[in-house]
Amino acid sequence: MSKKNLCMLVSWGVVAAIAFFAACTPEDTAGGFGEETNALAGILVNEKGEPQANVRVFARHTKANISDLVDTTDADGKFEFSLVRQGSYGLSATKGKSAMYKRVNYYGQSMEVKARMVASTDVSGKVNLREDTLASDVVVYIPGSPWEAKTSDKGKFSFKGVPEGTYPVLAKSPDPVRFVDVFYVGTFEDGKADFNGPYPVDMIDAVMAKAAPDSANAVADSSEDSEDADVRLVNSEKSKNMLLPLSPEYGTLCLWPLDYLTEGFAGTKVSSDARGRTEGVIFYGDPELTEGVSRNAIVLKGANQYGVVENDRNALDDATEMTLEAWIDVAKLPSDSVYRRNIVGKLGFGSSGDQDVFSLSLVRGECGVKKPKLAFFIAAGSEEDSLGCENAVFSDVVETDKWMYVAVVWNGSTLSMYVDGQLVDTAKTSVKKINPSTEPIIFGKEKLNIQLDDVRLSKTVINGADVLYRYYLKGGAL
Repeated sequence: MSKKNLCMLVSWGVVAAIAFFAACTPEDTAGGFGEETNALAGILVNEKGEPQANVRVFARHTKANISDLVDTTDADGKFEFSLVRQGSYGLSATKGKSAMYKRVNYYGQSMEVKARMVASTDVSGKVNLREDTLASDVVVYIPGSPWEAKTSDKGKFSFKGVPEGTYPVLAKSPDPVRFVDVFYVGTFEDGKADFNGPYPVDMIDAVMAKAAPDSANAVADSSEDSEDADVRLVNSEKSKNMLLPLSPEYGTLCLWPLDYLTEGFAGTKVSSDARGRTEGVIFYGDPELTEGVSRNAIVLKGANQYGVVENDRNALDDATEMTLEAWIDVAKLPSDSVYRRNIVGKLGFGSSGDQDVFSLSLVRGECGVKKPKLAFFIAAGSEEDSLGCENAVFSDVVETDKWMYVAVVWNGSTLSMYVDGQLVDTAKTSVKKINPSTEPIIFGKEKLNIQLDDVRLSKTVINGADVLYRYYLKGGAL
């Protein structure tokens, strides 16, 4: 028989407190259910499976993170909590050189869990804002647990007595305007810590269900979202450092979500720039919308369906760096053996006096490309400069009928291309600065069947962590 629950409520409010204490009646029993229907019962064992008696077990809501529920195991290692708030909880306990952390999802139904103590260890890590900039005063914690720390002026943090294993580690942004809250998958063993990520905070349950099923989701069957747990842990470099990604909104010049079309002049359709930086995209040829990565996407079939941003309001004039991002689905590859087909570009299509700046294209048979690949070409925006192979980067071979997240970054000297969060190519460029160019930004206008979603242009350089975060943010891992 368990001791009576010690219900320690911190800032839950009067109503919730009354409801909780009403649930903590003498009739509640550890390891089983009384008359309550909102109980979490469990048994705590060691690594050999032996029940652990007289150990304090804590339950903390992972999002509220403002209260602890405490029970002490009985002689059979059993404990029980009466839960009020639905959602994800962290269960934790320590005993000597052993510790336990387990995540459970509570959706208003009684449930039973088995929690295992494992060897504990002390680990440390660092948090960076950029690769060369350490982050101080950043709160780092395992959600729903007592393991919480704040980074020093050198970006360092440490956890004492954390259980060995794989757990989510969340970092709170010190500057929400520029950087986002993020979590990493932390693996702790023998005093060492590796961090895999970054991931959006709202993906914790899905990612951890894949990374560490036993500790991530003890009650998957009770989760209505359990089918969403199929997450591929790809393209995430393991490191002792955690890097906070830039907010996707920071530095964005233009964003064409391509979610809606309104009627334009002479039968055209218009999709607005969500940032209001340009006049929006005028689409010709009566294209349609389809289901995209985020809400809707535009479908462009052939050379007669295309979009034009007539006036980008000098978005890239005098730029010394830029980033282009887009979600692309190539529905069908051209049958020609040699081609370069524009997907998104600021270019003049070979006219005299062109002031080409860039083109994200599908290519084959030129620049040494034998099989269809994505290519990004950059030029200085002058009549003397063109979109040549010497200033270009290329993807791997393109697959059809598959959404790809493509990000191309130019830092004033080097081009880098990422596909689905993974760096696929880099190249030095002779382009150092983009001159003023009157060329429009063109979507398509080639013999190409594609779908486009969330096209974003900025004059800010992003890094691999930023790219990976944005890939996952739009469901790229699901």
